[in-house]
Amino acid sequence: MESLARSIGRFVDGFANSSATFDTPVRDKESAVRPVYLLEDDNYLNAILNNSITKTSLRCVADNFYSTSFDEILMYSTLVSVSSYPVLYQILDYCCQTLSIDEIPEVYVTGRLRGINALSLEVKRKIFILISREATICLSESELRFLLGHELGHHQQGNLVCHTVNGLLDTLNNKSEIFGPLISDAIEVPLKRWCRQSEFNADRAGLICSGDINVVKQLFLKLGMIENPSAFNLYKETSEDHPLLSTRYNELKSFAISNIITIA
Repeated sequence: MESLARSIGRFVDGFANSSATFDTPVRDKESAVRPVYLLEDDNYLNAILNNSITKTSLRCVADNFYSTSFDEILMYSTLVSVSSYPVLYQILDYCCQTLSIDEIPEVYVTGRLRGINALSLEVKRKIFILISREATICLSESELRFLLGHELGHHQQGNLVCHTVNGLLDTLNNKSEIFGPLISDAIEVPLKRWCRQSEFNADRAGLICSGDINVVKQLFLKLGMIENPSAFNLYKETSEDHPLLSTRYNELKSFAISNIITIA
């Protein structure tokens, strides 16, 4: 495990600028109320991750990794509050009310995230959202509602363990250090498919907060969306954990039409 510790230390910056999301664990099934916008992708991944030994091991590694990384990130961050970022806090409060989230998570504006970016995570059972300074400067209020709504949507899905596994598979050179070669091969493909579905769900939460599919298109174009991707890019998408922006937009457009959300 010594090599794992060295690997974790090298990926503080990679963690801050990754596209993966890290979210809260699923609540007790009897008390949890799943938002109506969530759609689940059924595959055998849950059977693997529901093993108590797997969960305990993953959360132990995740807490050790994230707590160190997050402490470093906070050194370059400002907590969003009524006094520090009044407009952004108002947007955050609006999104939480729209998604029926009772407890507003801590949101930090940070210089450690580059470009227009945001990231959700949980450290020691406490949830956070990081948002880049550039996003707060370059995005309109409606675009920020989508961005924050997207991250809050990840929290509502309760998928910390799955995204944690995905992050480790992406960053560790030797995946068998934690899982062994058989388990690594068994979970990687369905996990990435699961993560793509998670992004679609989070996008729906963002759209519900922004209320306008045209705002989402405008934001996606700023992020580099290619409206007519090549066949190669569409093929490559099946092995990625994030769908193409064009795929996300088309999925969201269908959702907007079926739910009568503003669309041109």
